Amino acid sequence: MDKRYFETVQLLLDVAPLIFRGGDFAMKGGTAINLFHRDMPRLSVDIDVVYIHGDRVREEALGAISQALDRAATELERRGLAVRRQASTGTGDIKLFVRRGRSEVKVEVNPVGRGTLLPTLPAELCASAADEFKRSLRLPILAPAELYGSKRVAAMDRQHPRDWFDCLLLRQNEGLTTDIRQTFVAYVAAHNRPVNEILTPNPQPLEATYRNDFVGMTRDEVGLEALEETRIWQFEALPKSLTGTERDFLIGLKAGEPDWSLLPFPSLQYMPAVRWKLENIRRLKQSNPRKHADLLARLEEKLEL
Repeated sequence: MDKRYFETVQLLLDVAPLIFRGGDFAMKGGTAINLFHRDMPRLSVDIDVVYIHGDRVREEALGAISQALDRAATELERRGLAVRRQASTGTGDIKLFVRRGRSEVKVEVNPVGRGTLLPTLPAELCASAADEFKRSLRLPILAPAELYGSKRVAAMDRQHPRDWFDCLLLRQNEGLTTDIRQTFVAYVAAHNRPVNEILTPNPQPLEATYRNDFVGMTRDEVGLEALEETRIWQFEALPKSLTGTERDFLIGLKAGEPDWSLLPFPSLQYMPAVRWKLENIRRLKQSNPRKHADLLARLEEKLEL
């Protein structure tokens, strides 16, 4: 593993306790998977944060998120770290960039993606990381099924080599279980991109990102070919694995009339990201019914209905 990534992980482990101190956040993504759920098969240098209270009104939730990040930033600066805050105008994501020397950690919260499908879990820093970095740390993370359901959506969306590595280990270990598949479908429903694009994306080049942002992160060397093969497998296997019930749910969502009883997540229909997506679908259906019908027909074809 590359020394520069080790230094960044050291910074991450200094930053993380302050981010999650208030009890309103849980961790998702690669750091939760590789430093808490698994025993550090790769290093991870970002902190992906979920505001867990999906039922709170928007103004209250956004205020709580902003205040929590401000408190963390103030304390980090008091400890001598450089902190830069950035809000994305496109996705609405709020980011903190925390720097010490040449190392920088990104903390990212999506204010729209509030709430969880399953109860969060307290997790200990994995044994290898605790030994390597001489730390003891306990943080809230998403339940494993939700970690991997959301990870598989992220892999289909951005196609980063780190995501494909996490999916490679999932394939080799737990596999595509029912609960992971169901959370995947739920996170497709919550994603800001159309269902069609997430289920059947076009392959993106991996080589440059693999070389610049992946090599040196893993305990064991993993070739580009293994990640590309994992991508092919997921592109083919994941849509085909969906049950008739799960396909019916996605078709109903795209039609603007989802049957929430088809998935075992009572909180799904109240999650702001899902409500926002459904509102956009219904708006398109009303303003341009021909385009909506065409997109619905394409999805039905992709799902082989």
